[in-house]
Amino acid sequence: MCYKRVSAGVESNSVLQQEIMLSTRWRTVRAVIWGLVLVLTLCALTTHSNLIYRRYITASSLPSGAVFFFFLTVAVNGVLKRIHARWAMQRWELGIVFSMLFISAAIPQASIGQTLITLAVAPQYYPRRGGPPYAEQLGDAIPSWLLVQDREAVRAFYEGLAPGQPLPWGAWFVPMLGWTLFALALITALGCLARILSHRWIEEERVTFPLMELPLEMAGAGSEGDRFWRNPLLWLGFLIPGTMIGVGQMHAYFPTIPEIGQIITWRIGEEWHTAPLNALRDLVFPVWMLVIGVSYLINGEVAASIWLFHLLYRAQLLAFALMGYNAAAPAGTTTFNPMDWIHYTEFGACVVLSISMLLPVWSEVRRAWRGDGNARVPRGAVWGFLAANGAMLVWAMAAGRNVIPVVLFLVVLYAIVLALGRMVASGGVYLVDNGYVPERLIHGLSGSLWQSNSGLWMLNAQNALVGRADMSFLYFALNDEKFRYEARLPQRAHLVGVVLSVLAALLGAYFFILWWSYQYGAVNFAAWPLSWNVPQHLQRLIGDMASRQPPSGEVWSAVVVGAGIGLFLLQMNRQFTWWRLSPLGFVIASSENVSGQIWGGAFIGWLFSSLVKRYGGMPLYRKLRPFFLGLILGDVVVYCTVVLLESVVGVRGAGF
Repeated sequence: MCYKRVSAGVESNSVLQQEIMLSTRWRTVRAVIWGLVLVLTLCALTTHSNLIYRRYITASSLPSGAVFFFFLTVAVNGVLKRIHARWAMQRWELGIVFSMLFISAAIPQASIGQTLITLAVAPQYYPRRGGPPYAEQLGDAIPSWLLVQDREAVRAFYEGLAPGQPLPWGAWFVPMLGWTLFALALITALGCLARILSHRWIEEERVTFPLMELPLEMAGAGSEGDRFWRNPLLWLGFLIPGTMIGVGQMHAYFPTIPEIGQIITWRIGEEWHTAPLNALRDLVFPVWMLVIGVSYLINGEVAASIWLFHLLYRAQLLAFALMGYNAAAPAGTTTFNPMDWIHYTEFGACVVLSISMLLPVWSEVRRAWRGDGNARVPRGAVWGFLAANGAMLVWAMAAGRNVIPVVLFLVVLYAIVLALGRMVASGGVYLVDNGYVPERLIHGLSGSLWQSNSGLWMLNAQNALVGRADMSFLYFALNDEKFRYEARLPQRAHLVGVVLSVLAALLGAYFFILWWSYQYGAVNFAAWPLSWNVPQHLQRLIGDMASRQPPSGEVWSAVVVGAGIGLFLLQMNRQFTWWRLSPLGFVIASSENVSGQIWGGAFIGWLFSSLVKRYGGMPLYRKLRPFFLGLILGDVVVYCTVVLLESVVGVRGAGF
């Protein structure tokens, strides 16, 4: 009798476990399918609003469009909980949906999609007036399989199809397949690099990842838990940017309403027309509520470094102007360009910081390589990184035996995105970019005398695609690793969702960009990847081919000086507790986005956070935290609502 009871209990437990497994599988499938639906919907809204209205809802380190659609999902899920609790998603399901939206959001826009398509067609079309297209001028430098060969398909892409004319999908298959293989290999390499770094950054160094605090709270996995949505401070913060954006939109339609918008900008240097102060004529003080919200959440040393190093960059410009090298002077009037010098010094610091981030994980990488099961770095990530880079080298061989240019480009790119990735992870920089791009650095450091025309094109094309490094996949992958860790997402389900979302976003981008380009004509779009990015790169490429240059002593000296500055800042930060300044702010001090949109809000957020911690302590800091999260949420939700309404109604409102 006892034996029968035990057998029945074991059988009952087995049945229960099977039911749980089936339920988990069903919930995983449901979350992934819903995530794919949202990814494609966001892809459509992103491309339409960007191409037609020049809106940017995913071109940031925390894509507004991803947070907006996740907000809608959480709201609907809350209703389902009240109607029928079994229909509602669990926290881990919501987490998978957010990861899918977040990691793929930037792909259709400036990150990859638009530039990738333009690389296959722009050389065959430009210049529009006078002279042959760039493809004919470049001869066999560009492999034919990476270009759309159908001239009518090229013309119609830029000028639109005639009524009743079918869209020439077939003309795009081979070139887009070729470019997609390179893009997917690079995405895989950066994703594996993020996985290699994640344990060290998340569990050992406790990097803050401030951009993930709002999504974690929205998913119910943050410190506030279910109380987050009931906190009145959250909605008070929500109202401030929401009102600003709403009033700005109303002013666009009714000019009698006061003009205000998403960002308030005081143009400090606008009236400075004479030397040396005209070197600072573009100095502004930008106030963006979203940036204030993020800056409140980050480490004080990092926040201070953002605005303080930017002011020191401005001081450099003024000092150079006093010495006779004015950045505002017309091009060609001086032999020394202070902006280039500053950019290259920042790259030198980038190299030092990136090496300092790689050294602590090197021993774990070697352990993983040897198959040590206790290694804190996944062996699959190490193999994946190597295999992805190997795939890019094979691709380079097929594209004209350009292995050396691709190797140099990848080394410089990794040096840049590692440092900037840490800046995004620690400083929550919403918009990060770099004045030092791999192509110019390689030409300056190694010269162009040794390079073939095909090698010059390879560097040029890679630089057009990912050289600006403002939307590197590494930033999203690193933040997503933090989100996955804190939300305790099942690893296999998360990986499947992320991979499918990247593929869906890439294919969706191709479809929507081609569809609307052939409908309206790409020359009518103001989106910069389609309008000037690739043509501008091609124009520079023709100049590089006509005028080969030796290595530049100026570039080398600037990089060496920058490396020395980076090493000094790093050692001071590590060895002296009284040194309260992170070296990270130095590598983005001259960034256009920091100058025009970030540094003022970073200063205000840092000031609020410092005063609250000093006079109210951590209890008050934590109590006010929902208010600053509300500043982020209100900006994102109201702005994306406006963009959605614009696409539906067909009328462009205000804002940038």
